[in-house]
Amino acid sequence: MEEEPPPQTESITSLVTRLIDDGEEFVRAEFKLYRARLFSRLDDARNAIILGVVALSLVQAVMVAALVGLLIVLRQQMGPGAATGIVVVAGLGLAGLLGWLAWRQLLKATEIKDKDKCP
Repeated sequence: MEEEPPPQTESITSLVTRLIDDGEEFVRAEFKLYRARLFSRLDDARNAIILGVVALSLVQAVMVAALVGLLIVLRQQMGPGAATGIVVVAGLGLAGLLGWLAWRQLLKATEIKDKDKCP
């Protein structure tokens, strides 16, 4: 009967090195998995993003048409200078109001609350 050779024991250094290498391979594999999932979801959302951009562009065109229509209507009643002034002032006022509201919402969203403060 033949005797089996004793199992070779690895040093602590080689075991730790192998553990680190295995850990790095695991992290790389997880990173590739999450990256693949992200690109898959972006591919799925691509059409929705394109449709949203087209919709926003159409809304912008409609708003320009509405302002031009308002300018034409007011021009008949007040003259071209006054009509242009009213449309410009009203448009800038509305844009300023919306910008101010957006700024307040942004400050509210980024505000540190008592329960969120770090000790």
